[in-house]
Amino acid sequence: MSGQSLTDRITAAQHSVTGSAVSKTVCKATTHEVMGPKKKHLDYLIQCTNEMNVNIPQLADSLFERTTNSSWVVVFKSLITTHHLMVYGNEVIQKMIY
Repeated sequence: MSGQSLTDRITAAQHSVTGSAVSKTVCKATTHEVMGPKKKHLDYLIQCTNEMNVNIPQLADSLFERTTNSSWVVVFKSLITTHHLMVYGNEVIQKMIY
């Protein structure tokens, strides 16, 4: 097993079914694994902030929703991901979060 919890896998699968690649990537970047978010997930989210057809409010809502999780690891990784997007992402996400 790769370290992802069953809850993480189920949540990612739910986002796959609904067709939300952004929410799925947010879920994968903020798993219960005690390690930082994977670079490939952060890079994908940064790329999403620069695309016109991505729903930025949905991206921000997905990140904020993960901060209400009961696991400190998920909350911490959500904050790291938010910070990373604010520093390296498009200014649209920065305005949305502020």
